[in-house]
Amino acid sequence: MAAVEIQLPEGFATVAEYAAEIKHVYKQYAHLPNMHIVDFFVTGFWQTLPREWQEYFEASNFELSSLLSLASTGQLDQRAPESLHSYVRAMFHLRLNYHGSPPTDQIEKENHQQELWYFLDSMSPKKKIEVAELSQLVANVASESKCSLVVDVGAGQGYLSRVLAYSSTGLPVLAVDSSPKQQRGAESMQRRTIKRLQGPRAAANGFKWDSERAARLEHTVMHVSLDNASQLAEAAHATAPDARWMLCGLHACGDLSSAVLKAFAESDATAVVLVPCCYNHISETSQEGSVVGFPLSLGMHGTWLGQNALKTACQATSRWDASPEATLAAFRRNYFRSLLHFLMVAQNQIASDGVAPAVGKVTNTELQTALAEIPADAIARSFADEQDFAVYVLAALTKLDHAWRPTAEQCIACYREHGGAGLRQIAAAWTLKSLAGPLIECMLVVDRALYLAEHCTAAGRVRAFALFDPVTSPRNVVLVAQRT
Repeated sequence: MAAVEIQLPEGFATVAEYAAEIKHVYKQYAHLPNMHIVDFFVTGFWQTLPREWQEYFEASNFELSSLLSLASTGQLDQRAPESLHSYVRAMFHLRLNYHGSPPTDQIEKENHQQELWYFLDSMSPKKKIEVAELSQLVANVASESKCSLVVDVGAGQGYLSRVLAYSSTGLPVLAVDSSPKQQRGAESMQRRTIKRLQGPRAAANGFKWDSERAARLEHTVMHVSLDNASQLAEAAHATAPDARWMLCGLHACGDLSSAVLKAFAESDATAVVLVPCCYNHISETSQEGSVVGFPLSLGMHGTWLGQNALKTACQATSRWDASPEATLAAFRRNYFRSLLHFLMVAQNQIASDGVAPAVGKVTNTELQTALAEIPADAIARSFADEQDFAVYVLAALTKLDHAWRPTAEQCIACYREHGGAGLRQIAAAWTLKSLAGPLIECMLVVDRALYLAEHCTAAGRVRAFALFDPVTSPRNVVLVAQRT
């Protein structure tokens, strides 16, 4: 078994010791990340919190905006009860110190970034940074592991694949995606990139195109899952029978990340470089005998997170302070959505233990349309927030194509029942829930790192570290495993 290189929080000597502690702490507070915000009022979740927590957040001098710094930095004032301080301290102290990516030779990095001009067409600013950083890391790992083929899983439009194949790294790449449409798009952009690389600007900059470069990149459509991950090895062997090969993936979604790691573990792949994404699509339950996406390792065996907790792991609390208006608006959306569910249960439109319909985002256009349908005199004597909720209810029910329509008076009465305290409760509960997100992500990272280590010999190397800026790219952790 290989050693796992992760910068652990202070006080932990081994990954195993850290894994045991985060499992213990998560079990203690699991009810918070597993809260379903839509059911907040129906289930009376607020009343399940310690009374001293409720009193702290309900105090008249408590500012809603202070939740942003609480989520981003763990800042609590002295009035907060010790039990709340203890929870917040645990959520911040147990976060892994990922630090940044390994240092890259500055000249090498600058040359690589100059080359990327030819490949950045159609990429968002965020994607440009991610592709630049990850392609350099993959190239370095491929060189260290003497790999002559890279299998890029979940390749999408082929952004990463083209940089790996056509830049100076010159790595043969098999780009794998489950969507024929994505493959066609990637091949179209590939032709456009080749044309640019053959042009006068590239030649003037010393870029020499040759026919061998075009053959470095192949695309294939393949649906990869936990049950058939072995087909990645088969595809690699068919592409280059005698080559040392490796796997990579940029923001491979949910169980696809687990499948990539499983393909590495059960094959002769020499290395894997993976940035996971979409934790909410990781499976934990399955029919008897089938494979699940978590836990993968022996070290995390028996751990259960829950679907709502996996969704919580996707929360980017590091962004809250940077986007205060968007965060406060999200609090309000959660409040309206929870109130709508409460109203539907109160009016016998949904059973209290039934599944709440998924509304999704209600657009400004939908809200304006709903406003025009409400008689002005029905909301004339109500406050602005009460009016906004009545408009939201009509817009949401229209979006759901639901036949029932409450009166504006019913909506306003529901809002008044909970009032401003309800918004504060929702915002506080959402913040407490979201604080556990990074811890859950750490549990997933440790599980996957241990799984990779369990399938490498002592001579191997397993690492996990932050590759991107967490504010720009919240899913910024990369897993790297090398067998030799």
